Amino acid sequence: MKIMFELSKEQPTIPTAEIFSCLHAENIEFSVLISNEDVLVIEATKASKEQICFIANRLAFSSFVDEFLFSGPPTPETLVKIASQNPIKKQGSIAITYKKRSQSIDSQSLVQALGVHYAKERQINLSNPDITIRLLVTDPQIYVGIQLAEIDKKTFEQRKASYRPFFSPISLHPKVARALVNLSQIKKDDMVLDPFCGTGGIILEAGLLGARVIGSDVEHKMIDGCKKTLEFYNVHNYQVFCSDIGDIKKTIHNVDAVVTDFPYAKATTTKGESIPLLYERAFDTLSQVLKPGGRAVIGMHNEEMSLIGKQYLSFVESHPFRVHRSLTRYFVVFEN
Repeated sequence: MKIMFELSKEQPTIPTAEIFSCLHAENIEFSVLISNEDVLVIEATKASKEQICFIANRLAFSSFVDEFLFSGPPTPETLVKIASQNPIKKQGSIAITYKKRSQSIDSQSLVQALGVHYAKERQINLSNPDITIRLLVTDPQIYVGIQLAEIDKKTFEQRKASYRPFFSPISLHPKVARALVNLSQIKKDDMVLDPFCGTGGIILEAGLLGARVIGSDVEHKMIDGCKKTLEFYNVHNYQVFCSDIGDIKKTIHNVDAVVTDFPYAKATTTKGESIPLLYERAFDTLSQVLKPGGRAVIGMHNEEMSLIGKQYLSFVESHPFRVHRSLTRYFVVFEN
């Protein structure tokens, strides 16, 4: 089956890396057919629609997941010609929806042309179709697929820090936290550690994916808030405790993944310790508690700080994420 992921374009590298990580986590073999800033199209011959929809429910930086039909130049005549060469095998009524990412292309003419083509053999049903055909309209190409799943972005907004029982303004957006968890390639029931858990936003997303979560923080108030957050969202398979980063290895061993956002001494506390020394101790600890082959996904304020991590763990990839004009975060993936 050929699968098309419609990427959110909120960041240039995370959307595709997140999909790859989820596919690997669920042991789905695939080959890449198309990869650009708008779409990722893969061929996964052994994957079922149920598996693909399961992955879609994990994703944060995609919009839709479709069964890929075809792509072509953005003209109605060419599109209809290619559509006739790639008939839809499934029977039933259809509706056509689209996402426009072009200022120059008349999307309505494309939708109308395809609607006329498919209406020759099928009923058009805009309210309750058996098949929803999606067009992703870009300047160089039109991508066409049958919708399998829509990523529900509203759920991420509903878990923003301001809606939680314990508020902290420095919490990552749930969508970003989910993507970081996905980059760790965890599976259900894996053990995930956040040693700087704060209010628990990262381990909340891991817990919602069915992971066993462990959180620690140097501040008691954060641990209390983290418990409230997890319980509020019905995540109960957790262990949280107050600890310095260097003491975690005394009680925690062989976790499947570490996902965390390192402090950077603005709105967070380092108890007076310098950032380089704190990071040094943190990476030393993580290398000891992370199982061989396990991933550590680390947020940091300065990409140069990843050099410290490379002394203890193997570097995999880095994703710069612009928060605002004066702040870029770097989400760096390591492997033990």
